[in-house]
Amino acid sequence: MPEMLECHICGSRTDFACRDCDEPVCEDCCTPMTLQNQIDYALCSECYDSQETAIYFEAAKEQEIAEKAKAKKKAAADKRRATYWKPENIEKRRLAKLKHKQERAERNRQMLEAAAKAVADMFRGMF
Repeated sequence: MPEMLECHICGSRTDFACRDCDEPVCEDCCTPMTLQNQIDYALCSECYDSQETAIYFEAAKEQEIAEKAKAKKKAAADKRRATYWKPENIEKRRLAKLKHKQERAERNRQMLEAAAKAVADMFRGMF
């Protein structure tokens, strides 16, 4: 006959042992399987509670880290936005745009001259 042990929570006779703490535990003090926990082994309610607490603390820590990262990103975005709208930066962008526009117009003028020269060279001896 198997040895009967006393439950470490309530003191009743049992032959189960908790998987985590290896202490004897009765069926009433075991955590029942549900859709949320999906355990199919003997686990005392104290170990289950400590596991749940550890999971909640870890989730809270991860959420805190995520909130810090979000706040850091927001601060960086605010700084970039403030720098972008400074009058001197607006003037720099405006001047760069004008310079780019002038360079493009010059390139287009040179390409048009080259095309006109090529066409003139093609018809040079015809007339």
